[in-house]
Amino acid sequence: MRATIFKITLLTSFLFIYSQVADAGDVPFTSNDLNLESAINSNAVILDVLSNDDSGILNDDYKEVIALCDITSTDQDCTGNSFSDANGSVSINGSGNNNNVLFTSDGSSSAIFQFKYVMQNSVFATGTATAEAALSYFEVNTLSDTGTNGCESAECTLREAISASASDGEASVINFSRNLMGTILLGSTLTIDSIDLSLIGPGVDKITVSGNDQHRVLLIPLASERFFMSGLTISNGFTSGSNAGAGIYITQATETRLENIRVVNNTSNDSNGGGIFATLAGLRLLNSEISNNLAKMSGGGIGINGGFGNDVLLKNVTISNNQSINGASGISVTANGGQNIELKFITSAFNTGTATDNLISSDGNIVIESSLFVPGLFILNSDNVTNNSIIQNLGGGVSLNGNNNLTATGSLGLNPLAALNQTGLKVHAFDTDSIAYNHVDNNVGNSGCGFLVTSDQIGTARPTDGFCDAGAYEYIYIDLIFTNGFE
Repeated sequence: MRATIFKITLLTSFLFIYSQVADAGDVPFTSNDLNLESAINSNAVILDVLSNDDSGILNDDYKEVIALCDITSTDQDCTGNSFSDANGSVSINGSGNNNNVLFTSDGSSSAIFQFKYVMQNSVFATGTATAEAALSYFEVNTLSDTGTNGCESAECTLREAISASASDGEASVINFSRNLMGTILLGSTLTIDSIDLSLIGPGVDKITVSGNDQHRVLLIPLASERFFMSGLTISNGFTSGSNAGAGIYITQATETRLENIRVVNNTSNDSNGGGIFATLAGLRLLNSEISNNLAKMSGGGIGINGGFGNDVLLKNVTISNNQSINGASGISVTANGGQNIELKFITSAFNTGTATDNLISSDGNIVIESSLFVPGLFILNSDNVTNNSIIQNLGGGVSLNGNNNLTATGSLGLNPLAALNQTGLKVHAFDTDSIAYNHVDNNVGNSGCGFLVTSDQIGTARPTDGFCDAGAYEYIYIDLIFTNGFE
């Protein structure tokens, strides 16, 4: 069984070092590792326990964790690579600067691991610490949606796992059996009402969660305090009447983070947000594709209806080939005062409808960085700040506040939507003759190319050739002969 952890409490530490360390950043927990990184500093304090393979020292070859043992062992006896107890095993996974601690459960849905570890980040700097990691874990092992016996090793549906995580009263992780692939056809909407849940799929090309053209796929309501989802395709959701958000509907939820997902072929038949609709809710949507969705009203791809304090970040997102009948077909943002909305390295292209393709309206603090809008963007918010972006056609009669923007342009040379690597996510690639290529000036605005934003939607490093490229895709040479094989 794959290991999953969600929380760690550091009990004691006796560590010695003088080196500088780096902040792990906003990287979420993953389904199979917990890095004990940057753990030794001059104040003998554990700094970070997040999933980020980085010791904090550039170009070093020293291991982060060099030994593990039972919590009762002496420091001198703590020399092994792993140990086991009644709950399972703890072992060192990986090597050098990229190692981490792997937990393997005995099959229980919850357990507490206690262990001692030895760390080293220079030839003279080692130390020990003890830690406790609590685990609440559910593994989906069937594509069925009709299980009735709860989440068990014999059968655990996604619906049963979500229900079990909601009732356990603590932070939980759901992932999927290693060999499970296919589509989960839902009989009704899945509702997230856990206080802290991570739903971690194996990849968008592996598992699809479908509304079967009859139901909304995912509802994230007020009861959801913290929800993280990655590695899944959300498709064929359907809503009618006043129900918005056919793929994913987020309403008043405190903190929602969606990463490496596809939201495709969903239909809001009478309302807003064919793919995603977020209202009065915070949202972080990263490294994802929103395509081929339909809404009768605004936000064929994604609609955002904000509120005070409900901050929204979209970064490295492709919004493509969505449709709307009576509103904005790609992205529609209605921001309220006191709300921060940032669109960063977005490609919104070839969305079609009778009104407009992309819309920014109302109040709020809206910042657009290093993004592409084809064929255009309609802006009604006079307080917007836009830098390093290319808007083929700018509408709304409002001037852009910012620098290094291009408007009233010709073709951007975007290729059709396509998957270029193993992520399964589709992007609009382009060649070096596109005006999007090397467009981003890091001295303008807050693009963060290379340090805040280090890769594009599909994992290509930014920058790859001088400056960053605008939009969700960073140019990289692809030999199509070897990619597709000889014919």
